[in-house]
Amino acid sequence: MPVVFGQGMRRSGTTILFDLFWGDGRFDCWYEPLNRAKAKKGGGSRARDEDYSAAVRALRERLVVTRDDVTDVQDFNWGAPDHSEEELVPGWPPHVMQYVGEMADASGDVFVKFTRASHKLAELAAIRTDAYLVHLVRDPRSVATSHLFRSHPKFKERILAEGCFFTMTSDFNQWKTEAMARHLVATRDEYRRFADEPAFVQIMMVWKELYIRTRDDAAEHFAGRRVLAWHDDLCADPWGTLRGIYATWDWRPRLRQRFWASKHVRPARPWHDADNPEWERAMDLLDLHALVAEARAASPLAGADR
Repeated sequence: MPVVFGQGMRRSGTTILFDLFWGDGRFDCWYEPLNRAKAKKGGGSRARDEDYSAAVRALRERLVVTRDDVTDVQDFNWGAPDHSEEELVPGWPPHVMQYVGEMADASGDVFVKFTRASHKLAELAAIRTDAYLVHLVRDPRSVATSHLFRSHPKFKERILAEGCFFTMTSDFNQWKTEAMARHLVATRDEYRRFADEPAFVQIMMVWKELYIRTRDDAAEHFAGRRVLAWHDDLCADPWGTLRGIYATWDWRPRLRQRFWASKHVRPARPWHDADNPEWERAMDLLDLHALVAEARAASPLAGADR
C-alpha cells in the first residue's frame, strides 16, 4: 500500500502525472497542497472536470481551527507566490509537517503532487519513512521556453514579434521563477556571476538548483524507493513510463489510465528556436549537459526505442 510523493519544477508536466495517478482509482490524490488551493477544474492541465484542490481546502479548514499557530487557511500556502524563497531552503514549520502528514496517512494508497518541495525531501521522508518518490524532470531548455511564453498566447506573440526571447532580462515571474532566481543570485556565491544573464539563462539556473537538490536528497532519503521520470518520455509513451514508475513499488497501472492518456497526453513540444547558439552557450555556462544526460538516462524508458 504505497504512499507516493511526486516532485517536479513548475512547467515540467507534474499535472499530467497527477492526471494519470488520479485516473488509477486506488490512490487518494492530493494536488499541490502548498499552493493557494483555489477552486480550479483540472489543475494546470485542465484535462479533467474535477476540482483537484477540494480535498486540500477541506483539510486546511479542519486544521485551522485545531492549531494555535495557524490563524488563516493560507498559512498552509508555503512558498510562492508570497514567499518563494521558502522553496529554496529546507524545513517546514510544525503546522505544515502535520498538514502533509495528514495527507500521507489519509488512506492506504496516497499520491501527493508537489512543485514546492524540491528542498523538502528530508521532511517528506520523516513524515513517512516508507514513502516513494517520483521525481519528474523536463529539459531545462523546454522549461525556460514554457516559463517565458507562459500560459497565454499573448506573451508568446509579443516575444516573437519583438524578437527578444534571448535578450529579455525580466518579466518571467508568473510562477515566481524570477523571484527565485534573484534570491539565488543574492544569497548563493556560486550563482552571483549569473546576475546579468538574460531571463532564459536564469530560469535554467533555477532548474539546475532544483534538479541537483532533489536528486541528491532523493538519493539520501529515498534510496531504493525513488524513480526519475523524464517529461518527454511521459508525453511520448505515458503507458510505458507509468509502468516503469509503478514498478518501483511492484504495482502495475490500470488499462483505463492507458486509454485516458491516449486521448489527452500529447507529445512534448520542442524548445524555442532549437538551433540558436544561445542555447549551447547557456548549457555550457551552467554546465548542464551532463545533468541532462544523467536525468535522461535515469528515466524508465532510457535505452528503449522511442
